[in-house]
Amino acid sequence: MKNLVLFDPDGSGVVRLIEDYKVDPSDIYVWDNLSTHMSLLRLLSKKLNFNIIEQDLFKEEIEMKFDKILSNPPYDDNMYVKVLKLLPKLLTSDGKFQFLIPNKILIPFTMGSTYAKKNLSVEKIDLTYGKSFVESIEGTWVCNVVGKLGETEGKFPLILPNGEIVETDFDSPNPVMEMNPIDFTLHQKIMRGDNKFIMHKKDSISQKFFVYIRPTAKRVNNKLRYHGAANQHLEDMENGFYQVCENAEQAERMLKIYTESELFRYISFCNIGFTMISRFNKEFLPNIEQCQYNSEQDVYDFFGITEEEIHHIQTILNKKRNKHH
Repeated sequence: MKNLVLFDPDGSGVVRLIEDYKVDPSDIYVWDNLSTHMSLLRLLSKKLNFNIIEQDLFKEEIEMKFDKILSNPPYDDNMYVKVLKLLPKLLTSDGKFQFLIPNKILIPFTMGSTYAKKNLSVEKIDLTYGKSFVESIEGTWVCNVVGKLGETEGKFPLILPNGEIVETDFDSPNPVMEMNPIDFTLHQKIMRGDNKFIMHKKDSISQKFFVYIRPTAKRVNNKLRYHGAANQHLEDMENGFYQVCENAEQAERMLKIYTESELFRYISFCNIGFTMISRFNKEFLPNIEQCQYNSEQDVYDFFGITEEEIHHIQTILNKKRNKHH
């Protein structure tokens, strides 16, 4: 059985295969695209007798295919997807892959989730691995994705950081900053995707009454939340999305709910890692034109939120942001 390790800067992945899993070094092949990493790996290969692939796999074809591919690629969005795209060229038809990558792959419409859904048959995603990376990696949670070539049809098991399991897919509104079972239940309840948002570039909005969500988040008390405008077109409003309203009061109320209510501050806390509002939010935010906002309970009642769920939301809102957030 031939094993390929993609991106192993210090050789620790290869050492584990040999020492912990007793894999024959002659069946291990290693490649990295950084010359400094390759220099170290070449030295280590002389000691442990595993194989080094010298070709640039991003640019050159090799005739060999592998039964198992392991990778912990750079977490830059473009890079880890670029490495995923090597799998059809390098993995045997019945081979397995195991990648440590950002849990952003769970967010619909991203490059990672779109590619994985159409080209990889994901068997499970394990979020427990992220605990080991919290102190060293900021702004994302690392997950272990296991699968083979094919398509991801239907749901797959998602092992949460606490070890519990939920079933999900690449089309669901998966929270990526808070990941308890109750967070997945709440997102199914709230992120209905029934809004009437219109994408906006830069032109003036002709409608008189509208609520506008900007493409960047606003930081309040060191936490990110949605922000926007109602019934007025400002010069710096561009690349956001808006919904036409019946009157000025409705637009102002909707803006206040999206940007100030406990429920949507919780939603933003779960889904905004940096400052950009992703397409995920535009597609999944619910239509709240009929929701009242005389109190927080009005919003909770509109979505059928239970007392237990309200307590969880308020607990999350009282948390301090950490490196993961």
